[in-house]
Amino acid sequence: MAQLLIAKKVEQDARSAAVFTLLRIRRLYSVQPAEGPKCFVNIEGEDKPWDQSTITTEQIINLAAWPPNQQVIEVDADNNERTLQPGEVVTLKPGVGFAKKVKFRRGRLCQERVEAELTLLRSLYPKLEYVAQGEWVRVPAFRLPAGWEPQTIDLVFQIPAAYPGTPPYGLYVPSGLCFKRQAPANATDPAGTQPPFAGRWAILSWTPVDNWFAAANPVEGSNLVNWAKGALQRFQEGA
Repeated sequence: MAQLLIAKKVEQDARSAAVFTLLRIRRLYSVQPAEGPKCFVNIEGEDKPWDQSTITTEQIINLAAWPPNQQVIEVDADNNERTLQPGEVVTLKPGVGFAKKVKFRRGRLCQERVEAELTLLRSLYPKLEYVAQGEWVRVPAFRLPAGWEPQTIDLVFQIPAAYPGTPPYGLYVPSGLCFKRQAPANATDPAGTQPPFAGRWAILSWTPVDNWFAAANPVEGSNLVNWAKGALQRFQEGA
């Protein structure tokens, strides 16, 4: 009888040890649930998971499977737009539970933005001419303030690839334009790049002095109409 009790105890001890060993093995080698992505990058309405806290312009392009030279525009929660520069690093800030969605879209996804702004500009200059190749705009019969010779010119500018994040730079004017019979101090005549319009062109170095801020709605933020009004102010300042 004593031998039988000892045998049962040994068997129970063995089972306990086996269970303990099994639990210990499970505890040591259990696989923790995989964590979700740190962030979601919203690209033209589609959320794409991203496991890093930062992302570059080129990584966004790769994630979206866009052409390598594609322009990228960041859109914030208020639909304000900002063009990313090549190599720029964007910091993604995760929220509670799910990551913050940072939205991006292709720059110049279509010409809707430019066409909308040209329509606004045509309300002031009905005979405006636009050349899509190179994004050139010619404003005919642009009246200059007193002191400039001639007083009526064709004003030309080029819409940059980074528009609307970056405003047009420089005023292309007919070669030989003078203020009180003197050439403007900040002019290059002839311009290194000639617009695709007849004649010879000089360029006046100028960019809007006020903060340029383009909104999602062209009417609400900086646009080509604002730019043209600023250009007139530049001529009012003289040479």
